[in-house]
This record gives sequence, structure tokens and C-alpha cells, in this order.
Amino acid sequence: MRAIQNKSAKSDDPTEVVDISDENARQSSGQKVYALLREQILNLDLPPNTELDEVQFSRELGYSRTPIREALIRLASDSLVVLAPNRGARVAPLDLDQVPQVLEALELYERATTRWAALRRQPLHLDLLEQRNREFAVASETRDPRQIVEANWAFHDAINQACGNKFLAADCSKMLRGVMRLSLLAFRQNGAALLSYSDVIDQHNQMIDAIRRGDAAEAERLVYEHSDEFRERMKTFVAGASTADFSLSGRS
Repeated sequence: MRAIQNKSAKSDDPTEVVDISDENARQSSGQKVYALLREQILNLDLPPNTELDEVQFSRELGYSRTPIREALIRLASDSLVVLAPNRGARVAPLDLDQVPQVLEALELYERATTRWAALRRQPLHLDLLEQRNREFAVASETRDPRQIVEANWAFHDAINQACGNKFLAADCSKMLRGVMRLSLLAFRQNGAALLSYSDVIDQHNQMIDAIRRGDAAEAERLVYEHSDEFRERMKTFVAGASTADFSLSGRS
């Protein structure tokens, strides 16, 4: 394999040759491992609290431990894996008792990012929102919960990107990632047929319109109402048929 001089690479030796091909291969391997493990976690093929053994994955997947370790770090940033010092990695637990607090925090995040998106969005953000809603419409036609949940996350991530605060955007999108498994479980329990995807697409369009017009109050109201369907599915999943004791007190 021919080494290629990387002039931008940092090195104490200006004549040092960096093999970019090896670096690209390593990054590609890490991406493949990340995608594979992420899919298994979201589909619950790797259940919550499962120990993730780097040596075992290296043997089963045929990759070195370096890209596997990088993939686990990325999954931890998605809140799908927990990394503990001297204890290795494990699939993040699903703490159902924390769901009310998670939903309450997520609601505040989304109301803030959507309000600010209406005040700070750029034309490229509007284009991305339109694209993401079209992709959601395509996913909804498959009736595949996995594709639908992923496309819905991408739409709301696009709103977060438009809010003008990278820290709030990252935290909101990360929290949305963290509840994807709960959403998929609720989907499977209640049945995708319970949802009217045309209504969801229309709600997305209304949010896009409010953001385009710069109507912050209306955008915030719309995302609050839009997320009620998700909260109801979570209520049913956590509490079963009866949800009388499940509430988000203090909401307005």
C-alpha cells in the first residue's frame, strides 16, 4: 500500500509520512461497527444492561478493538451505551421510573429549541426541514416503526439545528436519541395502526410554516401539542391500560 504525504497532519517531524489509507480504513471500520451495534441496541437484539465485551465483538465481527472502542464511545454519546471506569461498557438501561422526568425535560427542551428556531433560522434550515418532512412521509408509507422513529428524530433534530444554540441543540437531540428505544417499544405494544401519519405530517408542516414566519409563540404551541401523541404512547407503555396515576404536573 502506497503511503501518501499528509501535509496537514500534525507531527514533530516535517518529513514524517502519514498513511491516509490506513486512517480512512480505520474510520470506515469504526462507522460500520457503530452502525451495526446501534441497530442491534435500538432493535433490542442487545437488551438493556447487556455487557459489551470488546474482545468478544472483535472475535465475532472480525475488527480490531480500536474501531470497536470508538464505536462504543459514539454510542455512549447517543445515550445508548454506558461506559464505566474499570467495568467496561454495557447497553444503557431503560429506567421506566424516570420516564415522567425525561418527558418533562424533553418537553422544555423542544419548546425552547422550536421557539428559537422561529427567531433564528436561516434559509438552509427551512430547506432541511422540508426535506426531513418529505423523508418522514416516505418512511410512514413503509409502516416500519424503526424507519418512522428514525425519520421523526431527524425532523426534530433539524429544528434543533435551527435554534442557534449548539449546546441546547445537542442536548435536545441527545435526549431524543435516548428515548428512541422506549418509543419503539411503545410502537410495538400499541401498534403502528394507532397513528395517523397524515396528521403528523400536517403538524410538521404547520411547525415549518410558523418557523418560516418567525412566529415563535405559535411554533412553541405547535410543538407542545405535537408531542402530546408521543407522551400518550409513553403513558400507555409505562402504566399499561390505566394511566390515571401518570401525570406531568406543572405543565401549562
